[in-house]
Amino acid sequence: MAAVIGVDDLLREILLRLDFPAFLVRAALVSKRWLALAAHPAFLRRFRDRHPPRLLGFYYHDACSPRPQFVPVSEAPELHTAVSRAGFDDCDPSVGPFGCHNGRLLLKPDQFAHGKYVVRSPLCPMRGLVPVSPPPLPEYLRGYGYSECFLSRDSSDGIVFVYLVLIDRKLSLQVSVLQSGSWGECILAEGHLPLRFHNVWMEMVAHGKLYMRTDSAYIYMLDFVAPCPRFVTIKLPDEVGGNYKLSSADDGGFFLIHGEGFQLSLWHHETDDNGQDNWELVDRFCVRVAHDRCEEILVLGAGDNAEFVFLGLQESRSIICVNLRSRKETVYKVKVGLFWYVSVFPFMTVWPPIFPALKEEDDHDE
Repeated sequence: MAAVIGVDDLLREILLRLDFPAFLVRAALVSKRWLALAAHPAFLRRFRDRHPPRLLGFYYHDACSPRPQFVPVSEAPELHTAVSRAGFDDCDPSVGPFGCHNGRLLLKPDQFAHGKYVVRSPLCPMRGLVPVSPPPLPEYLRGYGYSECFLSRDSSDGIVFVYLVLIDRKLSLQVSVLQSGSWGECILAEGHLPLRFHNVWMEMVAHGKLYMRTDSAYIYMLDFVAPCPRFVTIKLPDEVGGNYKLSSADDGGFFLIHGEGFQLSLWHHETDDNGQDNWELVDRFCVRVAHDRCEEILVLGAGDNAEFVFLGLQESRSIICVNLRSRKETVYKVKVGLFWYVSVFPFMTVWPPIFPALKEEDDHDE
């Protein structure tokens, strides 16, 4: 055995067959050599391809109901402890979820009030609730717009706070990024919309870009990490109406998941220097459960890389989780009022894994 695990190539293949990232972290505790192999970027890419992040469950919040709910999904015994920590039993019943990403849950104690958010880490309950105070606003923006807070998809602890003001066709944005407990220098951007939109909603932050949906056939995007922040207008595919959600893609682009009747369509948009109309239809199929029940689907939420989507069925008060790779459908009965006011946030295993720093006395290599 010592001869086998003493060979790096063989040890990599053994580590690659571990089922969960948590097991990889435990293996890395053996020695600095094991840690170096497990934490190497090339190995982690192979591990993720073989073991993509698992869906532990999902949070759903009905704006007409005072308390959000958690629905466990994973039945793996190894993940039972993680799943059991994810509920709201120890939280104020008035909190509302505003985002969930990479093991962190963004909450707001009163969803209709301005003020602090809190971040909860259900997989690490010893961290408690971490308050997040919004950055200061310029005087000229106060009282004219609305704000959103996002968990960053580009870092393990980042938070992005955006304040939006729309007057006629002039759009003003202030973007602030929280890293290691401190707000960075705010980014101010202004642009003129090509059309007059009555409403603009902030949908997603990914790869240093803010995506906004409108009440017309356009998505508006702000690249706020560019040397000179710039706006891009993206026209939706002709077949797409308003019933859709966006999902970030690893290639820097994004997916759009659209529902119409019983049918689900998956589109991919690759962002380039022009940012215009680079759409590819990836898949289109009929949702079997919706067809059998003669109920139209409402797209409620989606996972990263368009791996799965959550759909609502109003009459049967059900949420369907559809795996977009296998098309497997799983139905969950829920207690909601109107699905138009329901938000769904998937709760995933953490990726990439967080490895410990080993001291000399902890090195148990052969």
